[in-house]
Amino acid sequence: ITFRQGSAEVENLQLPDVEHVAKFLDANPKAKIVIQGYASPEGALDFNQKLSQDRANTIKRMLVDKYKISADRITAEGKGIGEVFPQPAWNRLGVCVINTVQ
Repeated sequence: ITFRQGSAEVENLQLPDVEHVAKFLDANPKAKIVIQGYASPEGALDFNQKLSQDRANTIKRMLVDKYKISADRITAEGKGIGEVFPQPAWNRLGVCVINTVQ
């Protein structure tokens, strides 16, 4: 789930990705996920750390509020500046990692 620079708002184009995660969680009621929020390297380190946490929290809040997924199944972690992709701008994202499925 990608974000604009400096933003923690999920845009309409990203909603299908959030819904995909929600459908997975709905189909796997014992599954737990970790949402890892990242920021690109532009800006201050402290700002980017907070922004990465805000991005993870936004995705979690959507899953809980809109899709009624139990909050205790979702951990939101701000990872700060991401190095997931070689292009800095591509690292403005939230990654959902499956933690456990039974």
